[in-house]
Amino acid sequence: MTDITPDTTPRSGPGSGPVTFPRLLVLLCALVLVPYGLALSQGLEIRNFYTELVTALSIAGLAAMLLQFVLAGRIGWFLRRAGLDQSMLLHRRAGQWIAALFFLHPFLLVLPRFIVAPQLAASDIWLTFTAAETATGFYAMALMAVLVLASVFKDRLPMRYEAWRLSHGVGFAIVAILATDHAITNGRHGVYNAWFDAMWIALCAAAVASLLDTYLWQPWRRTRRPFRVAAIERGSARDMVLTIEKNGDFPLDFKPGQFAWINTSGHAGNLSEHPFSIASTPQDLPRLSFVIRNLGDYTSTLGEIEIGQDVFLDGPYGDFTLDSAPAPEIVLIAGGAGIGPILGLLRQLRAEGRDRPVQLIYGSRTPEDVVAREEIAATEAEMADFTATLVLEHAPDDSTESGLIDRMLLSRALSADQIDSAAFYVCGPPLMTRLVTRTLRSLGVARQRIRYEHLSF
Repeated sequence: MTDITPDTTPRSGPGSGPVTFPRLLVLLCALVLVPYGLALSQGLEIRNFYTELVTALSIAGLAAMLLQFVLAGRIGWFLRRAGLDQSMLLHRRAGQWIAALFFLHPFLLVLPRFIVAPQLAASDIWLTFTAAETATGFYAMALMAVLVLASVFKDRLPMRYEAWRLSHGVGFAIVAILATDHAITNGRHGVYNAWFDAMWIALCAAAVASLLDTYLWQPWRRTRRPFRVAAIERGSARDMVLTIEKNGDFPLDFKPGQFAWINTSGHAGNLSEHPFSIASTPQDLPRLSFVIRNLGDYTSTLGEIEIGQDVFLDGPYGDFTLDSAPAPEIVLIAGGAGIGPILGLLRQLRAEGRDRPVQLIYGSRTPEDVVAREEIAATEAEMADFTATLVLEHAPDDSTESGLIDRMLLSRALSADQIDSAAFYVCGPPLMTRLVTRTLRSLGVARQRIRYEHLSF
């Protein structure tokens, strides 16, 4: 498949999981407002609109930050309902708003003073940052600023991803504890009802527990589901095919097109893990195969992997699957390293032998970079309703299309019936995926019939 940047996962669209993204967003917004609803239920005197607005934003902001641990924790019961793609997308987008709210919080508190007595506003701000009773809030805000900057510029930092990931998780756990302490010591609701403070403590404990689950409990569970390397072979001039197999008797199920994090360090607790799409089918179990393109860093070390060595798997995840967009006809569009999950879908269609038209449009740079070319040709000969179009940037002759998978090519390759009713699966580098999905939409393909997967965010 690909070497996805290690801090990312493949992303499916437009919406994945049993719950659509808008519904997930509404649900989580409702959840973060529950603590404020409980605060109102205490019957305390409402002071004025602005003060209540700042109170609501403060309470909802802290609840949203604690909920971030669930969104990023790969918690099974939650991901089965929300989908990992949507969960991580919401985690990143919400994180930006939460950080902004945290930094604005002290200034919102003293904003009225700028209007009523501007000459005292500067001293009020200074007291807000330096008073002993607000110290934990200041520490939380300062640490969050460091963590946010480290997240924005992590690709430029002289730090391994594993170190960044650990510091990110532990750092935000400290921010959560400090912010919870700040809410308890400065919030007026807990003064009158101790259960309100107990609620914050319980929510903070649950957030930290989800972090411990990610870093300790989940790795321990993976030691009970070990794999080993069965084969490592050359798939093309720039791709390797890694095949692993179960090293024990335990249940495993997945759908073609899904992905998993692979840990080849030899220790399940090692944070060095990398997400790759599964290129095989459930019929190939107990073996799983991954097409991995050499894009540098980890993928350049695949040649050092030894046959028989221990491998640990976290997954499967993702909704880039055949049942996510049922249709009478299927069009698979792959660009470069995106052939990995597309191969998984094609192999499943071939194994099922379903009588519905399937078309593959596969773009690559050179003939030497094409993966599974003979297998695709054999599939074309075996499946009566399957056609394959190979697109090369540098085509040596007229036997293949030359250029890119652009509007001109798609207009020629797709029929009116496909545009009206086919399900489209698109996977490749981010720019290619965006351009192809936009082109399909401009040609008249309905959004709900386009499934796409970025190889990075």
